Amino acid sequence: MRISKRLPLWQEITIVLLIKMALLFVIWKCFFSQPVARHMLVPQSMMTERFTSAASAPAQR
Repeated sequence: MRISKRLPLWQEITIVLLIKMALLFVIWKCFFSQPVARHMLVPQSMMTERFTSAASAPAQR
């Protein structure tokens, strides 16, 4: 007679979800926690000028 030592399905699902959440958290912390270069800030006036001129002028090739 074989005795099954598996966990109940709800426990397996819970463990897998916890592992996935932990991995997603680690990935988020590694890649999305801070900008690449904090010292490179663009002035607001320069950004506004760039976006407004790009929207009104046709694209050039």
